[in-house]
Amino acid sequence: MKISKISVFQKDLPYSGGGLAIGDLSKERTKTFDPFHSTVVVVDTDSGVRGCGESCPWGPTDPGTIRAMPILANALIGQDPRELYGIEVHMDAAIEGHTYAKSAIDIACWDILGKSNNAPVYDLLGGKLIDGAPLYRCVMEQEHDKMRAEIEQYRAAGYKYLKLRVGIHPEEDIELIRFAAEIAENGEVVYADANCRWTLPEAMKVARAIEDLDVMIEQPCLSFEDCMHVRANTKLPMKLDELVTDQFIAERIIRDKAADVACVKMARIGGLTKARRIRDTFVDHGMKVVTECMMGGEIVSAAVSHFAASTPAELLFNTADLHVYNMQSTGTPAPPSSDGRLHCHGTPGLGVEPDFESLGDAVAVYEW
Repeated sequence: MKISKISVFQKDLPYSGGGLAIGDLSKERTKTFDPFHSTVVVVDTDSGVRGCGESCPWGPTDPGTIRAMPILANALIGQDPRELYGIEVHMDAAIEGHTYAKSAIDIACWDILGKSNNAPVYDLLGGKLIDGAPLYRCVMEQEHDKMRAEIEQYRAAGYKYLKLRVGIHPEEDIELIRFAAEIAENGEVVYADANCRWTLPEAMKVARAIEDLDVMIEQPCLSFEDCMHVRANTKLPMKLDELVTDQFIAERIIRDKAADVACVKMARIGGLTKARRIRDTFVDHGMKVVTECMMGGEIVSAAVSHFAASTPAELLFNTADLHVYNMQSTGTPAPPSSDGRLHCHGTPGLGVEPDFESLGDAVAVYEW
């Protein structure tokens, strides 16, 4: 089996809540973007087996994705997509970085491997170890009444993990976290994600002010050293996300006991092949993980569902149904979810096919 064609589609995915404002590292500390910009890759083979993959940044389009595609396609046309390590090596030899482009192609190759073996992807990842992975939801509202209503909506749908968006103003962050902890019910987990946006003094100010609460903080600062300083000087549990970029940093996190939870995102790392390796490194050392991706539609969510299902239940912190944050489609059918848990299809491959009607025409096609 050889790759005969790689087709690339781009799809705008409007955020289901309207324009999304989040904090950043600019002087204004906030930015607004809408929609998300997803890239879908369809890989055809000379045997007729087809696979699909998707990657989508959390924010504006990664400009390198499209530019990297012809280089990657040139390296992969004629290669066997089932030889996942070989695909990884060819992509890394062809171009450094460009993890979003590589991730979409890598996921498509996993889809092909599953279909060619008449097996769901989770079987190839080690088997289904959990029947329904726990989901989190991002709580976007900042005003108390609106936050309460949003949390009640997620509670009614069965979500137990509530992620707060913080990192804009420390004083407001403290108030927000305290309010969320106050209205949380038994069994619910509240954690505050700063997305690297606190300076070290700000992070320490917030951590000291909420240390009496049963909450977790996520990625308080930009650098590993600053996050470690916060961890060493607070009793709060910590989750790391943006820092989890490769095998080296995963091993450093384990060695330095830098986190209680590590988030493994496929597109940030370069695909499911690399993500599985890093996930398994954390699992082998008894560290809880979040298995997910950056953003995206049904194709990404399908890959996430298999990634989560093949993670030991006792070490899976949670995962994400990313497609529910969007109002447009990239694939069908979506992985099913119910009562705050994500399930995966048991059909061969990812169990999802591209929604060509929604995707429209390919923006680039590379053929043998």
